[in-house]
Amino acid sequence: MADNSKQGFLNTLFQWTVKNTAAEATPTTTAETVQPMTEENKTWLHDALESISVNPVERIKICIAQIKDATTTEEQKKQFLAELCHWSEELDLSKDFFTIGGLDILGPLLENSDDQIRMETCSLLATLVQNHPHCQRIIVQSGLQEKLLKILEHSTNPDLQTKAVTAISALIRGYTLGQLQLQKFQGHKILVRSLSIPHSRLQNKLCFLINTICSSSTQMKKIFFESGALVEFVRLFNQDDCPDHQHILETILTFATAKPNSFVDVDSLLIEKFQENLDQREKSFDKSEDHDHEIALIQQIKSHLNSSKK
Repeated sequence: MADNSKQGFLNTLFQWTVKNTAAEATPTTTAETVQPMTEENKTWLHDALESISVNPVERIKICIAQIKDATTTEEQKKQFLAELCHWSEELDLSKDFFTIGGLDILGPLLENSDDQIRMETCSLLATLVQNHPHCQRIIVQSGLQEKLLKILEHSTNPDLQTKAVTAISALIRGYTLGQLQLQKFQGHKILVRSLSIPHSRLQNKLCFLINTICSSSTQMKKIFFESGALVEFVRLFNQDDCPDHQHILETILTFATAKPNSFVDVDSLLIEKFQENLDQREKSFDKSEDHDHEIALIQQIKSHLNSSKK
C-alpha cells in the first residue's frame, strides 16, 4: 500500500509541476521571468513532500489505537476520525482497516453523544463498504446496521440521519445479505416512516435508496409496497416543497408495478390531489425545454391510475 501511495504522490507531483510551469515562458529565462513561489504552493509542496514518507497503514493503526484510548478527548477523537476518513477516501485501505482492528471502534463511535463524531463515523463506514462485498459482509455480521437504523429512527438531527442513510445505502445496495438483514431489523418500515421527516436532502437520499433496491429486487419491492411506500411517495409528491418531482415520480412508477391496480387501496382524497398535481405539473412545462422523460413518467402513472379505477 505504501508503494502505491508513493507512486500516486509522484504522479501528483508531476502533474503539479506541469501545471505550474508557465506555458508562455520564453526559451531564454531571465531574472524578470522567474517568479517566486506563492505561499499556497509552498505549503502544498511542503505537505506533499512530507506525505511521501508516511505509511498509511501505520497511520491508521495509530488513529485506531488513539480512539480506543480512554484518555483521548472528544476533540482529539474527531481529529483521528477525520484522518481515518481521509485515508479511506484517498486509498483502497478497507481490508487493512478491518484487519488491524478498525471494527472495534465503529460501534462505540456510532453510539457517541457527539453528533459530529457520529456523522464522521457514518461517512467512514459508507466509504469502507461502498462496492466492497468483503467489508459489507463484516459490517452485516457485526450488526452495525441496526445501530444505523436506530440513528435514523431516533435522532432529531436530520444531517446525522442523512449520513446514516448514506451508510445504510452503501451497505445494502447490490448486497443481498445486507437487504435480508434490513428486513430482520424492520428497516424497510423505518425507511418508509422517515420519508415524512421534512428535510429535502434526507428525503432525496431515501428516495434514491428505496427506488434503487426495489427496482432490482421484486421481493424488496413487495416488502416496501406492503409497508406503505407508495402512499408515502404520493404524499411526498403532493407537498408544496416536494424535494425532487422527477425522482419521486420514478419511484412511484416502480411501486405502481408492484401489483395490479396498485393505487386502488390508496386514500381517494390523496389520489384526487395527486391527479390534480400531475395535471398541473404536466401543463407547467416550458415547451422550449426538454421534459420528455418526466412527461413520459406522468403519462405512465396516469395509465396505472386509470387501470385502478376499473
